[in-house]
This record gives sequence, structure tokens and C-alpha cells, in this order.
Amino acid sequence: MVKMKAFPKHKAPFLISGWSPDAGETGWQAIDFINKRLAAREFADIEPTGFFSLGGVDIKENVCMFPESRFFSSEKKDLIFFKSNSPSIKGYQFLNLVLDVAKSFNVQGVYSVGGMLSMIPHTTSPRKVVAVFNSPRLKADLAAYDLMTDLDYRGTPSMNGFLVWVAGKRELPAACFMVNVPFYLADRVDPRAGKAVLEFLNLRFGLGIDLSVLDREIEIQDRKIERIRKNNSFFDSQMTKLENKMELSHEEMEGLLDELNRFMD
Repeated sequence: MVKMKAFPKHKAPFLISGWSPDAGETGWQAIDFINKRLAAREFADIEPTGFFSLGGVDIKENVCMFPESRFFSSEKKDLIFFKSNSPSIKGYQFLNLVLDVAKSFNVQGVYSVGGMLSMIPHTTSPRKVVAVFNSPRLKADLAAYDLMTDLDYRGTPSMNGFLVWVAGKRELPAACFMVNVPFYLADRVDPRAGKAVLEFLNLRFGLGIDLSVLDREIEIQDRKIERIRKNNSFFDSQMTKLENKMELSHEEMEGLLDELNRFMD
């Protein structure tokens, strides 16, 4: 059930969504970043009953983290934002509720943003935005942007991909935009990935948002990881392999991640 709290005025907006869990917290971080700078206002949410399992609970710093599925509006930029935990059951019905809201505001397109795990180092590999579309026409419309559009993949999609598929069933143009995130930053904020997504959205919608604060966050994260490299020969050797495009074994990946978690916080 969608609970409306306000009824913003839009002409023909785009809906931009982000989901959790997500590699590098890319989608949520991007939406939170934009919402804050555009002073976007929450206007609706989807009640969690029937979509989220009671099989477990997340606790962060002694506070229970309840599932959230919230809509925000920027009337000035004619944009609607949706950030949500991924439902554990009845995902198809859940996505149709999201699109019911989109249709009620005459949304002209749906974008979903997030991160995808990659075997790359955080500093020396460029972050590219990979785009997946639900129609050739939409792909052609965005051909002028610096997007990777030659992805071939077969497997289980994330909520980003499911949303694009369901939107297609309802004749809504949709695309998901995914940024590569180093596997060892999967459970952390990856400011480089967030910046790559935000640069695209900034350009696409003329948001005029200053992203320089992210450069500071990138610098801080780089310094912390470099400090670990200087003091941990195993960690440094594994990072060197990644920088040289060498494969890591499962044990090496786990070891690198363990060392990062031990010294990063």
C-alpha cells in the first residue's frame, strides 16, 4: 500500500531510484546527495507489510533499522526520487506499486542507479557507468553521453534490472546505470562510484550540483587505504596484483578484505 503524504506538482518528471543493499551504497548515496542539495521533499512511502520478511533485523549502532521505501520530489527540477530497501517477497507487486506512483505523475522515464562488484583497484581503474535499457529507442536517445552500452550478461539481476523489465511491461522507458565498485569496498561507501553516477545525472538533468565535496571524501579514503598498504605487506601485495590486472584467489580476496576491515575503521 502506498501512503501519500503530499501531492507535489509535476509536469512530466523522471523517476530516479536507488536500492539497498547495493555495492558501495552507490544508489542510496547518490539519491541522498541530490535530495539534500535540491531540498527534495518526501511525499509518499510504501508500507513494508507483506514485502519484507520477519526472519531477521538489522541493528546499526544499537538502533533497529526498519525497511524504508520513500518517494521524494523536486518540483523545481521536475524529478521524483525513490529510495528503498529491496523487498524480500512479492517483488513484482512491489515494483508495480512504485510504477503506479510513477504513472500517476505522468512520468516520462525511469532511471535506476547503483553499483556492481568488480575486480578492480580503487585508484587506477576508471569508473565507467554501464547502462542497460528496456528499448533501443531509449538507448539511441542517450547515445551522446559517455556510457558503456556493450554489456552482455546472463544471470540474476538486481532490483535495478527488475525495475527496468517491469517498466517495459508497462510501456515506460527505463534504464539502469551501474558503476563498477571494487569488491573490497562493497560494504562501504565508495565516493568514486557515487561521483561517477552523479556526474552523469548532473549532466543529464542540468542539476548544477557542486560535487567537489566528493573529491575530499575520495582523498580521505585513499589516504586510509594507502596507510594500510605501507604497514601491511600482504595487503600491499594483493593491491599490487589488482593494479597489474592479475586475478586473486578466493583466499586472497578474503584476506585482503579482512585486513581492510581490521585497519580501516
